Amino acid sequence: MFSLAEALLFAALVATTGCLVPMYMRLKRLDRYHAQYRDMIDWSACAMVGASNAVQAFAQEGRTVLEDLSSEIEFAKAALAELKAERLKLTSSVQPVGVTRDPAGSSLSSV
Repeated sequence: MFSLAEALLFAALVATTGCLVPMYMRLKRLDRYHAQYRDMIDWSACAMVGASNAVQAFAQEGRTVLEDLSSEIEFAKAALAELKAERLKLTSSVQPVGVTRDPAGSSLSSV
């Protein structure tokens, strides 16, 4: 039948198999976790690219708005200067005799 050495070797084989099965199960579970982590990192990378694109688009739109605002401010300054010149022209041509302009330029005083 079996010798003592064969019985010991068989017991060692059974013990080794008994240890390897749970270890194999753990490795399978770790492999699933690894796949999940890889998917999360891929998703995070895509989200970071999307956020980067959004920030770049926001900066570009901000630059465009700033340029438009600057041109509108220049247009408003030119219109204000034109209005001031027209007001000065009108007030100097309509000024009644005997009334002089105040040196401050904002009010009329009687002489």
